Amino acid sequence: MSSLRPLPLLALVLLGCPQGPAGTKDDDTGSGGYRETGDAPDSGDSADTAEDTNGETGQDTSADTGEDTGEDTGEVEGLAELAAWPTRMVVNPGATYAIRVVAEQSTGERDVYTGATFSSDDTAIATVDASGVVTAVAEGSTTLSVAAEGLESAVQIEVRAAMEARITILNATTGLPIEKASVWNADVEYRTDASGLAVVAVTTAGPTTFTTWKDIDTAAISLVDTVNREITIAVPVVADLTPTAQLHGSVDFAGVEDAGFGEEVFGLAAASVQGDLPLFEIDDLLGPDRTLNYYGVEVDVPSNIFVEGYLEDYQAGAWPGTAGVWGLGGPVAISDLSAGLNGTGDAMALIIDNIDRMTWGGSLGYTTTSGSTTEAPLAPATAFSSTANVALPSLSAGFDGTEEQLVCTFDETADGYLLTGLGLGAGVVDVDRIPAGTLGGSTGAAVWTMAQVGGLGSGGGTAISVADDDGGTVTFPDFQDIPTIVAWTPSSRELQFTVDPDATFVRVTMEDDEGVIHYLYIDGSYTGLVDKHNWEFERNNADVFVESYTILDGNLEEWIGQGTLDPEGLGVTTVSRNRLVK
Repeated sequence: MSSLRPLPLLALVLLGCPQGPAGTKDDDTGSGGYRETGDAPDSGDSADTAEDTNGETGQDTSADTGEDTGEDTGEVEGLAELAAWPTRMVVNPGATYAIRVVAEQSTGERDVYTGATFSSDDTAIATVDASGVVTAVAEGSTTLSVAAEGLESAVQIEVRAAMEARITILNATTGLPIEKASVWNADVEYRTDASGLAVVAVTTAGPTTFTTWKDIDTAAISLVDTVNREITIAVPVVADLTPTAQLHGSVDFAGVEDAGFGEEVFGLAAASVQGDLPLFEIDDLLGPDRTLNYYGVEVDVPSNIFVEGYLEDYQAGAWPGTAGVWGLGGPVAISDLSAGLNGTGDAMALIIDNIDRMTWGGSLGYTTTSGSTTEAPLAPATAFSSTANVALPSLSAGFDGTEEQLVCTFDETADGYLLTGLGLGAGVVDVDRIPAGTLGGSTGAAVWTMAQVGGLGSGGGTAISVADDDGGTVTFPDFQDIPTIVAWTPSSRELQFTVDPDATFVRVTMEDDEGVIHYLYIDGSYTGLVDKHNWEFERNNADVFVESYTILDGNLEEWIGQGTLDPEGLGVTTVSRNRLVK
């Protein structure tokens, strides 16, 4: 889990030399700094989690997200496709869950659909009501049908009388089974066999929490309130949660405007963004520190910052595979640098303030390997001489209403998204970008916007939205409400948070001082105890990071049946994040 990084201000350089910038170190407390103290005794049962969240009503929280998200499209004509999730379920008699339906119109617009009708081929095995809530009745298999405007979709349900869950644990990086992983339910531990399978006894057909972990090299995972009894969990390898490859290169400053008196030319380089653009975090733009020995003074400088005359190369983290590189640079007043840039937000704001003097460079076609560095020289020479007209989304619950939004344009390529423009504002803004078509290999453009509670660089919660740029004014899907972390009590292990009611997938990341990670996956707000069974985890000193996502395809029961718990594979449309810092 990354945190806000400081921009290299080279404050010591400025103090010691006529040209050399410097600054302060971010303490990563943000606006809501919080130090967790006290002991966390092993008290309470993990089984309480399901009861504290939903009670034993069997009403899965996905029922809300299936009905509350988006507008009612049932009256819209020209329906082209109807999809229902989960496509297959294995449950015990008495379990209930909600079918989630999405429709695609002939115009290509997709949204949650609330006008469908539901039926069961065999009501002796499973019933479904008019709103799509399924109830498992007795052992057997049947098909549930979803229909609208002449189109149909099917959900397969298998009801097993045996009160057990078959849970398969896989390595998220290799896909191979993990043997001897612990799987906990109701304070009873089970171990996986050579195929990664653990057969776990359950005591209720209603929502149940399962926790698995292997060792400190893998993250622990708790699935909160699931009625599914055929589950695959792909466990992330901690070492693979951050980029493991590097792009490195020299910087050619020939195309960058020269610095004047009292100015310094500096710039930022980064690898292309891989995967879903809504998951991109602006805080990840700064790399790990490297030490610069500057006239006998040692200064920590993020490795993907370059400074003309002093640091004329860069090194940026990248995910293994195909990658591109982009960078921008230009003259900035030394006084602006020395004033202090408290993280990536301030750095981007300074660049935007000087965007008319910045130049851009980028290139594609690199293949990166884990643990290796790939040479990728950079030559910024293209001015931000074009604009993208953007109608920004309104601020959601959790903001004070005064925050400006950071806006970035990205060009999509086979090697990922390259940042091609920057802006900061509210309402309708013109974002400075390089001219469309400048980047060879571009297959389209998108606009990414982020609002941060308290303003850019504050460290507060963030909401992110992404929209395609097809020309004209770009408009966005709505921001989500900012997650609220109501309480984290180490002594009782009680965690309480709320998220936007339309969020369809929620991931809570908890990371202690030793880098041990525990994930909680759920599809709504939560009140309950954090499972105690990962005994290496120091909950007294843990960052709590809540992310809520809007995803059209699937629901929690669908994803855990497939082993898909990485938001990057779930078609995210918007995301909202908040962090409670130790």
